Amino acid sequence: MIDWVTMKLSCDHDGIISNGEVVSLSKDGDSVEWSLVKFLPVVGSHDATISIRSITQSTIEISGNPTKWLQGHNLFGTNDLKRLVWLFFNKLLDIPDLKLKPTLEQLHAVKMGKLTVSRVDINETWFLDTREEVLAWLRSAGQKISLKHRGAGQFKGDTLYWGNIRSRRWFLKCYSKGDEINSKKSNFPDALRTPEMLAYADRALRIELVLRSNQLREWQLHEVAHWNTDTGKMLLLELIKGLEMSNNMRLTDDKLKNLKPSVKMAYFAWLGGQDLKLELKRPTYYRYKAQLKELGIDIGIPRDTEQKDSNVIPLMRVLEAQPVGIPDWAFEQGLVVCA
Repeated sequence: MIDWVTMKLSCDHDGIISNGEVVSLSKDGDSVEWSLVKFLPVVGSHDATISIRSITQSTIEISGNPTKWLQGHNLFGTNDLKRLVWLFFNKLLDIPDLKLKPTLEQLHAVKMGKLTVSRVDINETWFLDTREEVLAWLRSAGQKISLKHRGAGQFKGDTLYWGNIRSRRWFLKCYSKGDEINSKKSNFPDALRTPEMLAYADRALRIELVLRSNQLREWQLHEVAHWNTDTGKMLLLELIKGLEMSNNMRLTDDKLKNLKPSVKMAYFAWLGGQDLKLELKRPTYYRYKAQLKELGIDIGIPRDTEQKDSNVIPLMRVLEAQPVGIPDWAFEQGLVVCA
């Protein structure tokens, strides 16, 4: 589903849409070097907010989660970016305080996807049996799954990241949706905490792709008109194929005896729990890594010597299954605005 979107579109409006302004003065304070209009938070369904500001008198910038703003939650939603933006924009027009007055040409442009995006987050959900199994999968993935050309995953809080989160291109992240909506910082609406919704979240292993401006432009996806109903899901599933699992088992004696002594020493140091990326010079590290990778050992994933290996949850088999869709009961209960 499409989650977060940052977009610019043409739309005439009265006044300036802002929550104030940030101004930089010259050192002597006599002149303004630059100023920036701050985003105005706009409340939607179940108090979800999205941020809007004026760029010019005929251009606005919007950043936030349109799915959550429309339906109060983002447990499930749509992969159709063009339709989502159109439905969202029409709801914005119903807010008199924004004083949006698009021309017929501007309305047509939004409907046809003639607007630009600088960030799009896309996620899909896979089901495990319980939240405990989801958390166990995450722990194991952090130890055993790396992303091709980007290395091992790194935890930040309870979320597992593959790639640089500051990248202007893309990165992947993975987390338990059940943990997210039940955390102390969660703003998941009490009115939506139904048994079905909570059970869905508890089983949900979510993987999310964050696409930023440079990658969107390189792939010609910076214009919404270039997206179709399958683009988001297709991109996410294609990049997930870059996830690789290292068995990281002990090497047999016949394989060990064929290793150079220096590589063998590095292998045993890794086996003992050392992070070789910190211990070795960069060229040496990558040379040893390439040699050991041919034997099924990925020294880019440091071993946790205190935690026993677990094969209870087949890591890659989970991702080989198709993501779950929107359940029938969600439509019956009116929990889906755009699908």
